[in-house]
Amino acid sequence: MGQRSAAGASGTGTIIGPCVMAGARPGFPVSAQPERGTGGLYLVLILAMALPSSVLYSVGAVGAELTSAFHVSRSGLGALPAIVFGAAAVLSLWSGGVVARLGARAALLVLFTLATAAFVLVGAAAGQLGLVAAMALCGVCQAMSNPATNLAITEYFHPADRAAAVGRKQAAVQMSALVVGLTAPLLTQLAGWRAAFLVGAPLAVFALAATARSVAARPRVAHSFSWRPARPNRYLALLMLFLTAEGCGVSAVATFTPLYGRDHLGLGAGVATASIAVLGVAGVAARLIWSRRSAALSLLSPLLGKLAVGAAVSAVLIWAGAELGPIALFAGVAGVGVTAVGANAVAMVLVVRDRRTGPLGPASALLSLGFFVGFVIGPVSFGAIADHLGYGPAWLAVAAVFLLAAGLSGLVPRRERPGDTEGRRAATWCRSTPPGRSARSVSARRARRRTPP
Repeated sequence: MGQRSAAGASGTGTIIGPCVMAGARPGFPVSAQPERGTGGLYLVLILAMALPSSVLYSVGAVGAELTSAFHVSRSGLGALPAIVFGAAAVLSLWSGGVVARLGARAALLVLFTLATAAFVLVGAAAGQLGLVAAMALCGVCQAMSNPATNLAITEYFHPADRAAAVGRKQAAVQMSALVVGLTAPLLTQLAGWRAAFLVGAPLAVFALAATARSVAARPRVAHSFSWRPARPNRYLALLMLFLTAEGCGVSAVATFTPLYGRDHLGLGAGVATASIAVLGVAGVAARLIWSRRSAALSLLSPLLGKLAVGAAVSAVLIWAGAELGPIALFAGVAGVGVTAVGANAVAMVLVVRDRRTGPLGPASALLSLGFFVGFVIGPVSFGAIADHLGYGPAWLAVAAVFLLAAGLSGLVPRRERPGDTEGRRAATWCRSTPPGRSARSVSARRARRRTPP
């Protein structure tokens, strides 16, 4: 049967017999289209996102021990994640092009190799210089994680499954917060604060082996590479600013909530650090739920605005924990996880499905750059405000930043293109239409059933 092109989920499609391949590339046979992902590939994507992010949460979890061991102030503590995301922000200007040239499989192998070296280096750091070098190397991994995983999703997953895949791999960032929050206090008590970082090295080696086994090699596609930094268009720049504001707030919450709980609520080290686990649980659930919800929405910008407003309310609730007690603090942390952390996954789904943001590799890297810039600004600014004015103004500043993000989201609908629901219906028909019956006949039969006599 002949082939003809049709509009799909990403602007093009291929109709082969009765089945519509949403997002398929015109002229490509079905066998050349992205196939459904396997469990091994999901594991690789999860580790690619979780391992670099675990550094931030480990710094927050053992913050008191780090300030004591290296004699640093709260501003100095905030500078550690700032180094990670500062390096990631700068390298994101080129990482998308590098990943596109390497291909998803090779890029993931490079990422896990660098992650292994970073975890070993931070565990062996004898002073502040070694710690800074390890943080910078983790920043390289952060710069590669989103471009590499997004490219893997487009190469290996069916278009109808991509939103869910984005949600799962983005949820891995918060899954690392959950794991760190639960294990870091125990590891620190048993083997010292270095163990909280060193445990990542064998996981990175395992991820290397899993990538070699589960991610199939694909023919190399020639991609030109330029050292000229990638530049966003206005649409992508607006999304970057939104995530910069969100990143400021999330990084401040992740880095300073445990210290705030110990200083102002009198919580024990284990209880205070459990706030990171709460952030992780809420973030995992939010990224899974909101990404699936995104697949059913034609416009995502209204959802981004609502999540940002919810994050502002949650930041005020964390501040109120000093008066209302630990329940308010943990409720506020959970609220930030459900809202601000979930907004990151929604924005990433928007970039994956709307090609007007630019080519996927550079667009993913630039969107991550916005979030990384927020992670650089957030902890340092919060620590400086807390040192000079106290925690109250610092938490109010976090709430104000989230409200700024809500305002920026209100400008997105002017540029956002509604999602192509026909592409999603086409993908559903591919799986549900019986052999020998066309999608059009199924649609007509369903319409007749809905029409009253």
